[in-house]
Amino acid sequence: METKYACDGCGECCRTYLVVASESDADREPRIRAVGERLEAPEGTPANRYRLIPRSEQGSCLFLGAGNRCSIYDTRPRTCRQFPAGSEMCQDVRRFAGLPMLLPYVGITVNGRDVGHGAVV
Repeated sequence: METKYACDGCGECCRTYLVVASESDADREPRIRAVGERLEAPEGTPANRYRLIPRSEQGSCLFLGAGNRCSIYDTRPRTCRQFPAGSEMCQDVRRFAGLPMLLPYVGITVNGRDVGHGAVV
């Protein structure tokens, strides 16, 4: 059985790691093309065409909004989709930020309906 984690919305992944998007990401979400920094060769590749995090030390992804929520979550870039909550990279960035580690997710169902989640303690 695969261990799953529920993101608690700390937003550290969006503030710490370089957030890039591809041309296909920009086709799916046009705001990426509108506000992202276009990367040209040699830094830019088809998979890394737009930088979505400013170069400043205090930057965050341009789409990280109020409450540490992604304003383009449903159409977020592939790089974000491949960053699972609780992964080694997630836990590393939480540790660096002084946050507690995420605990494994436990789904709670009532009559077959998902009604929430909790953490294994």
